[in-house]
Amino acid sequence: MPECTLNYFIRSNSSRGYASFFQSNFSRLRTVVRLDGYPSVAVADIVGNICADALEKGFHAQLIHNCLDNSLEGVIIPERSAGVINFPLYDEEEYCIAAILNDDNLNLTFAGLEAARRHFAAALEIHDRWEKIYISNMDFDAANKLAANTIEKVVGGNTLPKQGEQIHRFFGAATIDGSFDYIDGLTSHLAKRYFIKGRPGTGKSTFLRKIADYASAAGFETEVYHCAFDPNSLDMIVLRELSLCVFDSTSPHEYFPSRPSDEIIDIYKAAVVDKTDEKYRTEIAAIMTDYKSEIAKATKQLTRAKKYYDEVQRGILSKISAKALGNAEKKIHNKIFEDG
Repeated sequence: MPECTLNYFIRSNSSRGYASFFQSNFSRLRTVVRLDGYPSVAVADIVGNICADALEKGFHAQLIHNCLDNSLEGVIIPERSAGVINFPLYDEEEYCIAAILNDDNLNLTFAGLEAARRHFAAALEIHDRWEKIYISNMDFDAANKLAANTIEKVVGGNTLPKQGEQIHRFFGAATIDGSFDYIDGLTSHLAKRYFIKGRPGTGKSTFLRKIADYASAAGFETEVYHCAFDPNSLDMIVLRELSLCVFDSTSPHEYFPSRPSDEIIDIYKAAVVDKTDEKYRTEIAAIMTDYKSEIAKATKQLTRAKKYYDEVQRGILSKISAKALGNAEKKIHNKIFEDG
């Protein structure tokens, strides 16, 4: 995508259930067009056309992807303070019509998603065992010192004369095709990227939270990207007003410096007892095997859910005329670009 587009997710099928940052991204907009249960093929056309028109008019566009299959499900045009978002029928919003529909394929979709989340939850319990190894071998004073030094390096004495704000999102998702992320696109035009290296339990999320809170208190708009697997954890912060980001560059989103300005911050090296990896190699290997097994089972269930939801969508599409859909798209387009 061009420089004037961003791609991200606002929802996740996580180890803690269905997580959504809809409010964080859409409550700040003046105009919100909400679609309920539109088939993904129709949403892709609507969103794609709005994005193309926005770019042609010289605006920016933020493309929002579906956490199940990475299809397009929404778009935000910041200069218009406007956005469009589709809520699939399996969305777990209160009072959703899907909860009272008696549709076998939709019920099987819900069942697949719930089974996937159970496997993700089991994987989180295994991950907690992994974290305990490193927590018991952490020098927390050294970790806190590294965090303070990084805050000074990243933000320092810079301030802006306005109220800071945090916007919460996901840069990736556990999709039917496995883990996927948009880190490269979200950070490609930043002047400075800090790659955090560490291990589970070494405080990477706490490290990022401290920087995010400091930056927003200093008046900066802070993009806070949560872990799609565990939304309680942070994986990246972006400060576009400072043209920089700091992110957890470990599996399953492991990146390495590719530009002269890229810099590694190694928490393992700075704050973990030397040779901890080697000491617990056998135990860690067994944990990793169990963890990957649960993740694979979860992915299989997501694929099952997608299969049944595709059937739901085919049924809806068979009842929609191309003319009606075209008229709806025109109204949406006018709402985004002409109202206000």
